[in-house]
Amino acid sequence: MTPSITAQVCDRIVAGSRVPLDAAALAAARQLFLDGIAVAVAGARLEDAPRLLAAHFADPLTGTAGNTASLLGLNARLGTVQAALVNGAAIHVLDFEPMWLPATHALSPALAASLALGEALGSDGISILTAMVLGIEIQGRLRQAARGLESHELRFHPPGFVGPIGAAVAAGYLLGFDAAQFANAIGIAGSRCGGLFANLGTMTKATHTAYAAALGLEAALLTRRGFTGTSSLFDPAPQSYGEAFFPRGFDTDALMDFGAPWRILDPGYAIKLFPAKFSTHYAITAALAARPQIADPAAIATVKITAADVPSSDRPHPRSGLDGKFSLQYTAAAALLDGHVGLSSFTDERLARPDMQALLAKCQVRLTRDIPSIYTAGRYLDLEVALADGSLIRTRCERPRGAWGAPPITTEEVCTKARDCLGTFLAMADVERCIQSCLEIDTLDAAGVRTLLHLASSGSTPCC
Repeated sequence: MTPSITAQVCDRIVAGSRVPLDAAALAAARQLFLDGIAVAVAGARLEDAPRLLAAHFADPLTGTAGNTASLLGLNARLGTVQAALVNGAAIHVLDFEPMWLPATHALSPALAASLALGEALGSDGISILTAMVLGIEIQGRLRQAARGLESHELRFHPPGFVGPIGAAVAAGYLLGFDAAQFANAIGIAGSRCGGLFANLGTMTKATHTAYAAALGLEAALLTRRGFTGTSSLFDPAPQSYGEAFFPRGFDTDALMDFGAPWRILDPGYAIKLFPAKFSTHYAITAALAARPQIADPAAIATVKITAADVPSSDRPHPRSGLDGKFSLQYTAAAALLDGHVGLSSFTDERLARPDMQALLAKCQVRLTRDIPSIYTAGRYLDLEVALADGSLIRTRCERPRGAWGAPPITTEEVCTKARDCLGTFLAMADVERCIQSCLEIDTLDAAGVRTLLHLASSGSTPCC
C-alpha cells in the first residue's frame, strides 16, 4: 500500500532533520535567530500586547502554572506553552520580523516554540536552531502549496493557517518524534488554524503568530502523551485542511520537496528595515526617494499612491500608531514628513501631531489588480506628490531593500537593526554580548543558551 501524502511528508521531515545544516544554512539561520531575538525584545518593551498577555497568563484566574521558560524583554517566566505564546507575540507585534515568499510570518511561530521548549528541555543551541529551520521549512512548503494566491484571494492570515503546523514540527524535532508522531501532531495542529485579516492593526494580529507558536507546541506535547489527532491532515478529503484554507486548491506535490535546499536559502527571506507591514515598504521606499526633492513638507498639496490590491493596506484614518503600520497613507506620510521611518514612527503621539493629520487628509490610494500582489511577479508601487506651486514629483518602488531581486541587507545592517532593538532594554555592553551569542547560537551548549535567554529576558547577565 502506498503511504498517505501526510505520511510521505512526515518521512521527509524525519529524513531532513537528520541532515546537519551546511555552512550557508547555518549563516542564514543565525541571522534569523538574531533578528527574532532582537525584535522580540523591542516588541516587548515598546508595545503593550506582550506585557498584557504575560499578565493574563500570570493571573491565577487563567489557571496556568509553571516558570519553565523566559519571556524576552519582560524579566519574567511562564510555563512552556504560555511563554511560547508571549514570545510569539513579542517577535511579531512590531511587524519587524522577516518576510517570506510566498508571504507569511514564519519565524515567530517556529522560533518562539523552539525557544520555550528548548529552554525547558535543556537543549543546546544547534538543536534549537535546527528546530527553528524545520518549523520554517514546513510553513514555506505549505504556502507554496497554495498555488500562487494573490493577497485579495486569501481567506485567512497566512501565519494563522501554517504557523501552528510549523510550531508543531519544530517542537516535534526537539521531542525526538518519529514520522507517525509528526503526523499526529500536525493533525492536532490543523484544528488550531485560523486568523482573520479583520484584526490587522490591533493587538490581536500579533496573537495570530503567538497562538500559532503555542498551539503548535501544545499539539506536540499532547502527542507526546498519546493524545490523538488525524494522521492524514494533508491528504485530499471532503472538508479537509486543503479545502478549508486553499481556495485555488492544495498542491500536495509542493510538500514533497521538504528539505535542502532549505526555504531559508531558496528563495530566502527579506529582513525588514522598517517596522511595518511589508506591503507598506513599497510606499515608504517611494516616499523616501521623493523626500529630498521636497524643501518643505507643508507645501505638499496631494499624495497619490497606486498599489497592488492588498485590501488591508488602504487605511486612510489609522486608529492608532500600531494601526499605522498597515496603512499606505500613514507610512508614506511618515517618510515624507520625517525623512525616515523607524521604531518611533508608530506611536499614538506621532499619529496625533497636526502635521501628520494634515498630510493624511491629502493622501489618496488606488488599489488595482493590474499590479500583481506577489512580490516576485512584477509588483510595484507608484507615488505622485503634487506641490503647492504645481510641480509634480513621481517615484516608483519595484523592490524594497532586502526583497527578492533587490540589493541584499548587509550583515552590518542586520546588526545595526539588532542594536536599535536590543537597546530599548539592554545596556550597550550587554547589547553586544547578546548579538555575539546569537551569532554563535549553534555553538552554545545548554548552559550557554540559558545565559543568553536570561540576558534577553532580564536585561542583565547572570551572576553565576
